[in-house]
Amino acid sequence: MGALRVISVTSGKGGVGKSHLAANVATVAAQRGARVVLIDASGGLSSVEQLFGVPVSASLVELLDGAELDEVLVPTPQGPHLLSSGCGERRLARLSAGDRLSLVAAWQALAERFDVIVVDAAPGVHDDVLFFSALACRVALVVTNEPTSLNDAAVLAKALKTNTAVRTVDVVVSLSRNERGASVVFGKFAQALDPELGLRLRFAGHVPEDHNVRRATAMQRPLVSVAPLSPASRAFHRLAEQLLADDGVVAAGVGIGVERVLLQRLG
Repeated sequence: MGALRVISVTSGKGGVGKSHLAANVATVAAQRGARVVLIDASGGLSSVEQLFGVPVSASLVELLDGAELDEVLVPTPQGPHLLSSGCGERRLARLSAGDRLSLVAAWQALAERFDVIVVDAAPGVHDDVLFFSALACRVALVVTNEPTSLNDAAVLAKALKTNTAVRTVDVVVSLSRNERGASVVFGKFAQALDPELGLRLRFAGHVPEDHNVRRATAMQRPLVSVAPLSPASRAFHRLAEQLLADDGVVAAGVGIGVERVLLQRLG
């Protein structure tokens, strides 16, 4: 696939379909022949692990404490490798100086082994969300029509602009009935942001309500491997196409060192 692609998927609040987007985009990339790792950094709820139905005994926390990469990576039948943040673990929310250095080393190792890194980041504004977003080619911000989702996403967008060098965010509207309704929600979100913020918003698309999502969750498999022709599955394929597209952005570990990228992108 060429240069390393890093996609950070986040949201202002939980329960908006963020993990489903991350899991299915990672699966689509693997189906296309890419070497993919999906980092579950979603707040220690193990939601991504449940979507793949694989047991995870080690996590990113062990990696920070000196474990080898092969000790914490878990392969899945659908193709992506998983790297868990650890069930109930929120150490990543407040990274120490030592943790930051360990993450830099781990990131470089991942960049050398994989073509695509998809991060299911935690909802809200935390150190790990800013870290992974700062290193991403594309930041996908998932919103719904709920006022709390829109307001919390606006707070996160401001934090990304203020604390990192992220200047463009791909907005994905989840749980919408159709494209037209999703466009309205995108407009509401754009209006919630300060026009002086200087953050570019791109409407990446929407994920419609689809009963097959619940069925895939019960089966502990990504939707695109269960019902590839369902409405939401088609949406995941379209979103993967956009998020994996080469837009000229080079991710950390490709061409220049991770340390330099962190200095450039993290405030």
